[in-house]
Amino acid sequence: MKKKYKRNQKQKINKFDNLSKPQAELDFHNRGVLYPEDIKELVDVFIQKSIDKNLTKILFITGKGLHSKKGMPVIKPLVKKYLQTKPEVKRVYEGRFDRGGSGTLEVTLEY
Repeated sequence: MKKKYKRNQKQKINKFDNLSKPQAELDFHNRGVLYPEDIKELVDVFIQKSIDKNLTKILFITGKGLHSKKGMPVIKPLVKKYLQTKPEVKRVYEGRFDRGGSGTLEVTLEY
């Protein structure tokens, strides 16, 4: 008779992980064709709603651009450049791997 051994594996818990998690996200997928003006308006509305809710960490899911013409990202570079012009945006950086990695932008707001 075979004995079954249970693995007693504990996942490492980072007690500071909650502090770095985005409090809200905006996903650009399944929104149809978006023009630069549309993208900027979505970003502006999302940032304003986040400020109204006193959020400081938000996430933009832009996608990697795999389905764009020539396989080059369009939305992410535009959003990143636009965010860098906003005075309430303190920091913009590529999202962590477990949050979408190169298909995301994490943003820290300061107002």
